[in-house]
Amino acid sequence: MNSTPYTGFVSPEYIEPTICFTTEKIKIGSDYPIEKLPVTELVEKDQVLVEFTDTDLPETDKLLRRSVIAGTNTYLSEDKKQVLASINGYPKIDFCPVRESEEKELDVSVEPLFHLSKDMLEASIVFKPLLYNYTTLSSEDLYQLLTSSGIIFGVKYKQLNLIKECIRKGSTDSEHIVLARGKDPIAGTNAYLKFKMEIGPIAGELLKDGSIDFRERKIMVPVSAGQVIASKIPATRGIPGVTVLGDRIAQRPGLDIEVETTDDAVYSPESLEVSATSDGVLSVVRDNVIRVCNKQEIQGDIEYSTGNIESRSSLVIHGSVFPSFQVKTGGDLEIRGSVMSTQISSLSNIIIKGGIIGNASSVIASGDVDINFIEQGQIRCEGNCVIRKQCYYSHISAGGNIRCREHSAIVGGELISEGNISLGDAGATGADPAFIAAGVVAKRLYQSRKLQQLLQEHKASIVQRLKGYTGVARTKKIRSLKNGIEAIKLQHLRVNMIPGTGLYSRSTEKSETSQTAQTITQTDKKNTARIDIRSISIDIHGTIFAGTLLQIGNRTLTVEDTVAGQRFKLDDTKSHILAMPLR
Repeated sequence: MNSTPYTGFVSPEYIEPTICFTTEKIKIGSDYPIEKLPVTELVEKDQVLVEFTDTDLPETDKLLRRSVIAGTNTYLSEDKKQVLASINGYPKIDFCPVRESEEKELDVSVEPLFHLSKDMLEASIVFKPLLYNYTTLSSEDLYQLLTSSGIIFGVKYKQLNLIKECIRKGSTDSEHIVLARGKDPIAGTNAYLKFKMEIGPIAGELLKDGSIDFRERKIMVPVSAGQVIASKIPATRGIPGVTVLGDRIAQRPGLDIEVETTDDAVYSPESLEVSATSDGVLSVVRDNVIRVCNKQEIQGDIEYSTGNIESRSSLVIHGSVFPSFQVKTGGDLEIRGSVMSTQISSLSNIIIKGGIIGNASSVIASGDVDINFIEQGQIRCEGNCVIRKQCYYSHISAGGNIRCREHSAIVGGELISEGNISLGDAGATGADPAFIAAGVVAKRLYQSRKLQQLLQEHKASIVQRLKGYTGVARTKKIRSLKNGIEAIKLQHLRVNMIPGTGLYSRSTEKSETSQTAQTITQTDKKNTARIDIRSISIDIHGTIFAGTLLQIGNRTLTVEDTVAGQRFKLDDTKSHILAMPLR
C-alpha cells in the first residue's frame, strides 16, 4: 500500500490527501503494442482508498484541504477524513472542476469487479491484468467474492475455471467474462378455443414464418345438432424467473377469454365444450363468440324486388346491394357483388367479393371484414379488416389488424387499427396525405378530436364574448374563460389511445365533471386486453409517400421523404416512431 501523500497534482494552495492504492501503467494484450494503460490494484469492500494523513497542517486562507467527493460505489468515514470502497472492484480518481471556481475536487469511485446487467439476469466479471504483490483474484477466494456480492444463482463453473486459468497464466487482457446467468420468466399462454372441425383459414392472420394468410375465409361451415364444435383450452400461469441475485421475477400469466354463444350454440363451463343444439351453419366471431344459425341465400341483387333484408341467419347474396337498400344479419354475411351507397351490418363476419362504392356506403361488423376494394366508403369492424386491392379516400377502423395485399394501394382517407397494419403503397403523387394509426382505439381518437375542436371553439368564443366587457369585469371574464380552456386542454392531452389501458394517461377521476368525459367512458366499454405497444408496427411493403401522417399509440410522425419497404415502430423508450428496413 502506498503510504506517501499523493503528488500527481500537488498545488501549494491545497493540502492533498494520501492515495491508499496503487496504479501502474502496463501493456494490455496485443491490441496496444506501444501504448501503456493505467491499471489499478483490486480493492476489497470497506478498504480505505483516500485519507488525509497530514492532520497537523493548519488550514488557512492560502492553504486549504482538497475537497474530496465520495463517488460511485464509495462512502465517507464518520470523521469525513477517509473515503472507503463500498464494493469489491477497481478504484479510480478524477479531478473535477467546481462550477464558477478555479478549485478542483477529487472524485473517488470504484468500478465494480462484478457487473450486473440492467435486468439482473447476467453477471460478468471485469477482469483486468493483476498487479504484482497486490490483492489478486486467487482461485480460492473467487467464488467467495461472488457470493459476498450477492451473486448466488446460475453460476457457471466452467467460466470460473476459465478465470482461474487466466489468473494462473498472468493474462494481460482486459475483458468482461460472463460468470452467471439468471432464468428468464416464461409467460403463460392465453386461453383459446380449439375447434373440433375444420373452420378454414382466417384471412389476415400472421403465420409462423412471418407472412400473412390472404386465403379466402371459410365461412358458414355446416354443423349438426349435438356436435361438439370447440373446446376451451384454459390459460396457463407461466413460470417465474430468477435473477443472479436469487430474486424472483414475476411471470406474465396468460389471459382468460369469455366464451360467448348465441342462437343454436351452447357452452358448458363444466366440460369446457361448445356444442350445437340444432343443425345449422357456424359463425366464429373474434375467436371467442360462437354462433350457430340457419343459412339463407338470395340469388340476385338487393333492390326493389327484395327490399331491405334483416335476418338473424347467415346470408349469401349472389348479386350486389343497390343504393338505399340495407342489409342486416346476425350470422356471417357474404356478398358476391358490390355494395353501392348504402349501409350493411352483421353481428358476425362480412365478406364482399366486389367493392364498396360511394361516400354513403357504410359497412359495420362485430367480427372481420374482407373486401376487394373500397372507394369513399366507411368500414367499422371489431375484428380484422382485409383489403385486397385498393382503399381510396375511405375511413376504416378495426379492433384487430388491418391487412392489405402487398400490391394494394391506400390513397387519402384514414386507417385506424387497435393492432398492426400492413400495406402495399401508402399515398400517391398529388393525392391528399393518408392518416394511418396502429395500436390506437378509434373511439378515443375521435373523442380526442372532438375535444380539440371544442378547444378551438372555446378560444374563438372568448374573442366574441369579451367585446362587451371592459375594465375589472373584462379581467375577471378573461380569467374565467382561460381556466375553462386549460381544463379542456389538460383533458385532451391526457386521453390515452393505447388499447387495454386506462382512458387517461394519469388519473383524472377527481376532476372529471364534464359531460365530455362521461361520453368517452360510455363509448369505450369494449373489454380489450392490453397490448404491448412496442410490438405494434406499420409495415409498408410498397412505397410510402412524403406527407403521410402515422400514429402508433400516443406518438405521431409525418413522413418527410418518399421511401419504400419500411417498418415503423416505437423506440425502446416508446417516445418516438422509428423507421427501419422491412427486409
